[in-house]
Amino acid sequence: MHLDNRFGIETRLLTTNTTTGRSADVCSAVKIINLKVPSTYLLDQTSKTPDPLILDCEYEVDESEKGFVLKWLLDGQPVYQWIPSKNPFPFQSFKNRVDTSYVVSQEHLHKHRAMAIIKPLANFTGEYMCIVQTYASIDRKSAKLKIIVRESKFDLSYYLNGDGYITVDCHARDISPLPELQIRINYELFETENLKSVQGENGLYNVSISGRIRKDQLESPAMIECLLSIPETNYNKRRSTTYYARKTKSNNKPLPESHLKTTTTTVATTTTVEMLQAAPENLQKKDPDSPPIVSSGSAGNETTGFNATETNGASSSLPVPLRTTTSVLATVVTILLIFTTTLL
Repeated sequence: MHLDNRFGIETRLLTTNTTTGRSADVCSAVKIINLKVPSTYLLDQTSKTPDPLILDCEYEVDESEKGFVLKWLLDGQPVYQWIPSKNPFPFQSFKNRVDTSYVVSQEHLHKHRAMAIIKPLANFTGEYMCIVQTYASIDRKSAKLKIIVRESKFDLSYYLNGDGYITVDCHARDISPLPELQIRINYELFETENLKSVQGENGLYNVSISGRIRKDQLESPAMIECLLSIPETNYNKRRSTTYYARKTKSNNKPLPESHLKTTTTTVATTTTVEMLQAAPENLQKKDPDSPPIVSSGSAGNETTGFNATETNGASSSLPVPLRTTTSVLATVVTILLIFTTTLL
C-alpha cells in the first residue's frame, strides 16, 4: 500500500502506460467509457442563477473491487474527490463552487461521479481529468474546457479624418479568454494595426483594432464588418455598418415657374393701379389764370376745379376732354398689362 500525499488516500502503486493512462495489469477492473466535458461554457454574468456546469465521467467497475475513489483534476491539481462511503469533497480552489448534493445515478459506485460546478469563474478554464481507481486498477481521461465570459460591449464605428482618410475602429470590453478581432470591407480582409489588449484585475480583457483607408479608395456604399472570435471554440460575433459618402447640399434652390409668374403679375397689377391713381391728379393740374371750366352736366354752374377726395370717384369730376384722355390712357395701360402677363 502507498499513501498518496496529494489526495490523502491509500492507493496501490501501479505501473501506468503513459500513452493510454491505464494500468499495465493484465486485467483492468475499472475502465472509463465516456468523458462528458463540454468544450466551452458560456458564462452569463447578468444571471443570478446560471445553469450549473456539469462534468461527468462514465466508467465500468467491478462491484467486488475494493478501495474505489474518483477524482477530478484541473491542470493537474485536484479539485474534487468522492469515495462512495463518504460525501463528495471539493478542494479549496472549488470550495463553495460545487453542488455536493448533485446526484447523477442511484447506483452505489456512480452516485456522485459527476461534478456540478455552480457559478463557475473565468479562471476555471483548463484541462479537466477524471481519475477512477481501486486497489487493483486505475484509469483516467482528460478534456479541455474553456469558460467564456460574454463581452459587455462590442462596437464598430468609422469616422472621417481631416487628412482625407477614414478610420475604422472595432473594440470589445470585459471578455475572456483573449479573443481575436478582424475588420472586413466588402467581405475582404482589411489591413489593421496589431490587436491591442489590456487584462483587468478581474481577469477579463479589453481589446481593440483599427485601420485607415483613403476616402477616395472607398466606394460608396461599402459594407464594413468586425468579426470577433475565440480561438479553439465556436464562439463568434459580428458587427456591421454601411459607409455612405457625404454629398454637398446647395441652399440656392431656383423658384418654381408658377411662383415667378404670380410674383410678376402682382407687381404689374400694383403698378397699373398706381398709374391710374396718379393720372387724374396729374391731369387736374392747370394754369391758375385759365378760365373756369364748365361741367357738361350742369350748364350755367361755374366750378373752380374738383376735390380729390370726392367719394363719387375722380373720373366723374373731370371735364369731358380730360375724362376722354384718362379713359384712353387707362385702356392703353390695360392692354400693355395683358400683353406683359401673356409673355410671362
